[in-house]
Amino acid sequence: MKKIQIFLVAAACIMAAACAKDPGVSESRQDKELKAAVEQYVPGVIYKIYGNLADASELLYNQLAEMKASETFSQAQIDQLCTTFLEARKWWEQSEAFLYGAATAYGIDPHIDSWPLDKDKLAKSLSNAETIADLDKEGAGAVDEVGAASLGFHGIEFIIFRNGNNRTAAALNGIEDDEAFAGRNVTGKSEIIFATAVAEDLRNYCFELQAAWDPDCPASRVTMVEEELELNTTMDSGLTYGENLLQTGNAGSTYRSWPEAVASILVAGCSNICNEVANTKIGTAHYVSSSEYDPDYIESPYSKKSYQDFKDNILSIQYSLYGAQGADKANAASIAAFLANNKWSKASEMESALAAAVKSLDDAMAKGAFVDNPTSAEAENCITKINALDALLNEAADWITKL
Repeated sequence: MKKIQIFLVAAACIMAAACAKDPGVSESRQDKELKAAVEQYVPGVIYKIYGNLADASELLYNQLAEMKASETFSQAQIDQLCTTFLEARKWWEQSEAFLYGAATAYGIDPHIDSWPLDKDKLAKSLSNAETIADLDKEGAGAVDEVGAASLGFHGIEFIIFRNGNNRTAAALNGIEDDEAFAGRNVTGKSEIIFATAVAEDLRNYCFELQAAWDPDCPASRVTMVEEELELNTTMDSGLTYGENLLQTGNAGSTYRSWPEAVASILVAGCSNICNEVANTKIGTAHYVSSSEYDPDYIESPYSKKSYQDFKDNILSIQYSLYGAQGADKANAASIAAFLANNKWSKASEMESALAAAVKSLDDAMAKGAFVDNPTSAEAENCITKINALDALLNEAADWITKL
């Protein structure tokens, strides 16, 4: 099922309303504070995370390409690959509070992160000698032959993880034994050829994400995206998505005011992923009987890292609010600091809700993998805590638009 992006940017969150001003506080000062928060957030969170994602996805592809060239695969190679995959996966999940922009506009999100994996189709593709030959020769240029539901993170995850563990060298040097592949004699070598092509495709789109946001993206990556891949690096205005946010209120920017820009960060960004984690990623599997849910539907079922994915999604909200990747408290120039300094009555409550959402995921993780028990009380608690945070994010956006 492709992820559904729900952007509920209501009129109240995009209008530059002039009502409900805080007595004694000038609008110009508040605008300056919001501008400073965005100027901290764009490079400190978005450029940082997309840059790290691009680096990790490049390394993942390089390691797979090296494996593909091997006659046999060692456990050390596989373990290194799994570590790199989880690093890249972390950066992607920590980017999901800013899926607005290039990830959605260019269809990158569903292309690299849709699930469930269509194992039946993948089995047919990997047992087709012509498809394997094309993937081996053309790499990313041939990935369309295996279908969209086999691409991205989860196609690679299936190849290198099983039942929460790294694949063994014995398994990858042998014949695929998943029941969907029964009788097809798919070799581990064919699987690595497939994974290498998918990783190249993943790297290409991660390069596009970095280039489409950060005007200081390495020139070699911009050239590859624009000239070799013929993908987008700017909006119709000629601005990157980062420049578009940073030039709020100026000609060419799609944002008319700083309150509008920050409200969009909170709603189209943070609230959007809050809602998805609680009500799609967790809720869809949680609110069914254990005999009805399909474990393959659950995100990251082969590595059993679902709760870690969800925590990284909520951390992407934390970093967006606090103004820096890795931040555990608000930067002086940040959305959270603005809310507190301008005496929004629920600023402290929202920070507490954020901490509670993260803790609920830690508590659930300590009890075991989501895929093993999606109907647990811990999963229910995660839904409750994350939805509480979501409600406050929307209230904050509404309050800011009325300044």
